[in-house]
Amino acid sequence: MSDLSAAAHAVLARQHGVASVEDLIQAGLHRAQIKDIVRRGALELALPGAYRSPSVSDDELQRSAAVCRAHPELVIGGPTAGRLYGLRRMPADQRIHVIAPPHSHPTLARWVKVFRTPTLRRVDVLERDDGIRVLDRPRLALDLARFLDDRDLTSVVEQCMQDGRHDTPDMIAAAIDWVSPRRRWLRRYLEIVRRRIDGPAAESHLEVIVGDRLRACGVEDLVRQYAVRLRGFGNVRFDLAIPELRWAVEVDGFPTHRETIGSRADAARDDAARREGWTVRRLGPSQFGRALDASIRALADEVAHLRRRASSFVGEM
Repeated sequence: MSDLSAAAHAVLARQHGVASVEDLIQAGLHRAQIKDIVRRGALELALPGAYRSPSVSDDELQRSAAVCRAHPELVIGGPTAGRLYGLRRMPADQRIHVIAPPHSHPTLARWVKVFRTPTLRRVDVLERDDGIRVLDRPRLALDLARFLDDRDLTSVVEQCMQDGRHDTPDMIAAAIDWVSPRRRWLRRYLEIVRRRIDGPAAESHLEVIVGDRLRACGVEDLVRQYAVRLRGFGNVRFDLAIPELRWAVEVDGFPTHRETIGSRADAARDDAARREGWTVRRLGPSQFGRALDASIRALADEVAHLRRRASSFVGEM
């Protein structure tokens, strides 16, 4: 691409091999030069208004950049934005999902899925350095309510909160301007956010599953990522806890918990917790799958027993 200016090369490198006509003009090229470069195959049309380098892989990042450079009014949303953020539980389709203004007709490309909605607030959109515009995490979690079931949406809400350091009011605020009786998916999103387990965000999908299953079995007053200081050990967080009963569950779904060093650290932490009156239960890989129902029921039964014992103790005082 010897005919491209250094500035044009820099734009293409930054934007996954994509540049709009305006990008190339700002990089010092004239329209006649652009046409000649395209004619000789150094650039090729990605979408009307945007060109791509044939030497760069035609992947999701490049297509997202092409849509955004060709259409400044569009924002990447839905599962595409979720994959760009690295969110779990995302559908693996091959389309670029975009948010567009009402009554717009931005592109006829079959690989672009357009969802039209009233103008987004500026605070809901993140302008990335690579030329891609994407919904910010709270607004994206709301958008994903159209694609995900309740459990996966709950997991995504938790991950968006953790990754973006958002709290429950942030997640609710993203939906306030969109409340409408016609948007059932929006009401479902608000219900999921408002009934989430108290405390900081869950750190894994397995934690979400365990919390949901425990509440379905009648276990109340759960707190996520409950912070305590254990004498002789230090500050820790329990994945799920009922502070009043000094009862906690650790969800050991990651390999580090099964490694020798990890298991020794877990054992030392559990011993420190027991010395301060905590009952700590761990759910490892053997408790998931077919064994999960029995594991959850056993935990729920134990909580019920602890509550009865606590009530009897209070009654005897």
